[in-house]
Amino acid sequence: MAEVRPHAHDRSLPPEAAQASLGAAQSEAVSRVATLHLDGVAKSYGVGTPVEVEVLHGIDLTLQQGEFAALIGPSGSGKTTLLNLIGLLDKPNAGRLYIAGEDAGALDEMAQTKLRGRAIGFIFQYHYLLPAFTALENVMMPMLAARGAVDDAMRERAADLLARVGLTPWRDHKASDISGGQQQRVAIARALAMNPLLVLADEPSGNLDTENADAVFDLMRDVNATSGTTFLIVTHDPRLARRCDRIIELVDGRIVSDQPNRDVVRRG
Repeated sequence: MAEVRPHAHDRSLPPEAAQASLGAAQSEAVSRVATLHLDGVAKSYGVGTPVEVEVLHGIDLTLQQGEFAALIGPSGSGKTTLLNLIGLLDKPNAGRLYIAGEDAGALDEMAQTKLRGRAIGFIFQYHYLLPAFTALENVMMPMLAARGAVDDAMRERAADLLARVGLTPWRDHKASDISGGQQQRVAIARALAMNPLLVLADEPSGNLDTENADAVFDLMRDVNATSGTTFLIVTHDPRLARRCDRIIELVDGRIVSDQPNRDVVRRG
């Protein structure tokens, strides 16, 4: 990336102000090329009341295209809160959050909804499929929400995704009639329906046995490798975290460690 320099008028600023201006310019430059960029993001609840509590404290985080990162930390560390902010399901009290170069805080609610729909896919611990609908229909739901009506291209896209996750024989089965591991694979296909730049996975294998958890993880790794989709995975399973390329640790609302997983890099 080209060096970011202060604007000409910054030369007249005091050193501290010039440095702040330079830092802001660098942050904006990073946000334009990163899939995800957080700059000083903070989140508090009960603001202005006697029970106000700050859950996240000035989070700085950048994910480039194609990264496969684990977010770990003890219960209550703020992982789900951070994931909700990144997924534009909640708003920070301070800081700036960029998705695919767009400053999400500068967007109105409708524009945020559109950005979330086209740029972010979600995989949850519980799959949240609609049980009365088939696997194919569940995968089509994000596309239907975006387009308003079912068409052949939508069906073809859903069928291709189900084939990719190995579920073609079950595409016309209701979600309530397939196994837990199969349901989670449908959820992965649904998360990919809009071809998102970023997939957020919150304990995606938490309800699965070891065999199915490994299969789901391998599937996400395959999507990451073949499509260049960025993944951020919240997990309490150290075994799975050790198979990610990068491990980010959150404790008491602060990132205390953010390191490449050299074991994975060496194996690669």
